[in-house]
Amino acid sequence: MVASLQALLDDWKVTRSIIVGFLEELDDTDLDKPLPRKVLNTIRLQAYELTLFQRDIVQSFITKTVDFGEEYIYENLAADVLIKRMAFLDAELEQALARMDGTEVIDYYGESYNVHRIVSVLIGHENMHVGQIIAFCYATGIEIPACIAEPMALEG
Repeated sequence: MVASLQALLDDWKVTRSIIVGFLEELDDTDLDKPLPRKVLNTIRLQAYELTLFQRDIVQSFITKTVDFGEEYIYENLAADVLIKRMAFLDAELEQALARMDGTEVIDYYGESYNVHRIVSVLIGHENMHVGQIIAFCYATGIEIPACIAEPMALEG
């Protein structure tokens, strides 16, 4: 894999590990606690949406077009099922990036984005949800797992 894509993949793995940490450490009550958001109003649903987004990004490496046109239908999957789904998608992402030379261009809503930018979009989207989940934890009294709080220097 080219070094620049490997660096982005390494960043992705750090960000993804935070979401997995929430899924591994929180119980079902906390994963399903209502959050102050209209649709993705639980941590579990936010995690599921992340898998749909990632699926579409990885698919764009084949089709050369990012397409989020299909309406997302959200499922309340068990945490272990979500973790397995994320692992599968992460492996697909890594395999796809390993086949690229870094010059690939993807159509992103009519604009040409280099593959590096597409991976940055993926990372940014995941990080946005990480921030939301952390803020929602503070707002709703969900204790942030130590595996996340400590490395991120978050207050208890």
